[in-house]
Amino acid sequence: MNQTYYTILTQKGAALLDSATSQGFQLKITQMAVGDGNGNITTPDATQTELVNEVRRAAIDKLFVDNENPCQIIAEQVIPETDGGWFIQEIGLFDDENNLIAVGNYPATYKPNCLEDSSRTQVIRMEFIVDNTEAIELKNETIEVFAARKYIEPRADATQTTATQKYVNDTITAKITAHEKSTNHPNATTRAKGFVQLNSAINSNLETQAATPLAVKKVYDVANGAVKRAGDTMTGQLTLSSNGLKIKNSNNDSMTLMTSGDSYSHAFYNAKTKRSESKLDYDSTENIWRFQNVKDVTINDKSVLKAGDYGIGAKAGAPLSNPEKRLLTGFYGTSIDKFSSNLPKFIYNNCSAALAVYAAESDYGPHIEQLYVPDYDSPKLFSRCGFYTEKKAWVETVTEANIDRFITPVGVPLPWPKSKPPVGYLECNGANIDTEKYPKLAYAYWDNKLPDLRNWDNSRNKDRPDGKDVTFMYIVKAE
Repeated sequence: MNQTYYTILTQKGAALLDSATSQGFQLKITQMAVGDGNGNITTPDATQTELVNEVRRAAIDKLFVDNENPCQIIAEQVIPETDGGWFIQEIGLFDDENNLIAVGNYPATYKPNCLEDSSRTQVIRMEFIVDNTEAIELKNETIEVFAARKYIEPRADATQTTATQKYVNDTITAKITAHEKSTNHPNATTRAKGFVQLNSAINSNLETQAATPLAVKKVYDVANGAVKRAGDTMTGQLTLSSNGLKIKNSNNDSMTLMTSGDSYSHAFYNAKTKRSESKLDYDSTENIWRFQNVKDVTINDKSVLKAGDYGIGAKAGAPLSNPEKRLLTGFYGTSIDKFSSNLPKFIYNNCSAALAVYAAESDYGPHIEQLYVPDYDSPKLFSRCGFYTEKKAWVETVTEANIDRFITPVGVPLPWPKSKPPVGYLECNGANIDTEKYPKLAYAYWDNKLPDLRNWDNSRNKDRPDGKDVTFMYIVKAE
């Protein structure tokens, strides 16, 4: 700002004025304070909450709108002769809750008190601009001495004595008093007739002022849209403040929704579809909360996992039609014929299977799939790694049921202490190999014949020298 001395609204004052304007009440500016700035010329700061060094605070004598500028508020205060003995270099206005609303600096002025020869009464005037003057409760009691002093004091020359000033002040006071008695124009009260001042405030407690038509309309509009008494039905929409709805209980910190029984529903009305839907039900018999007609339920922006989701907490896995896609972590039910490629070996193409998926932390990282396939007495278990662009081949897990396929290679002869070979093995008796049924075994023996490793007799009419029966044979792994 260019001027040396000026007044501004504080941040707190601006916020309170905005709130008063938006919520329809009036801000009560009740006090003016002066300070000496600790001996320095001050610079008003919107962040101030108090004066630099306050020396006096008292009630405002008059608060009114400037006739020449309808957006400007003028506050005036009379400092009596008895107060003083300090300089005035800063001023501030406070509301009825001691919030600093406006602050300004002031030309360095010494205010003497009655113990000094130059003691005088002094009028302090403070002006500030607001967007809405109706948001401020004005104080319009007539103080004619302001006008008289404003006219006379600037014209007093330096030679004027204290006695002359006192004479002028006493004369003005006497004339005003005589005028009031002679005209006999009393102010109206609740008991007697008289002059009244109009007031557009709708939250005032004054009984000596009359409401304007604007004030009456404001009250009517508020009352017309309000819920008037218990049992009234609202036809419009109820809009709550940011604090929400609260019904006080004895502990003063909870809300109670009244119901007709132990089981109840929270229904919500959809203005677009013009229908009510139950979203949250409570069943007291089972002590269960149920979300109804909702797509998802989240806690801290995370979806709540419900029983059966991805096969968790269910008696059957989540149905899966294409196991080749990248899957979310879970348990799925499928069949082998649903795989489009990369089938595990040693399983039937139409058998059912259970698929477990464990995904890595990253959306594009690897994941692991485990396939469980029923196979008579024992299941077959396969695993594979999947990546963002491909899936690797299945690897069968070693179990007691299939360990021999992993330990003994196809075609290796082994002694067997029984008269018949086990499943998956053939006797080494020189027979021809079925190449279609046992391709790996045929690959091991180039002439497509089993080795003839029969011991002693064994259908060759050769007996052991000791005459005992044959107690073992040689077998070969066939597949």
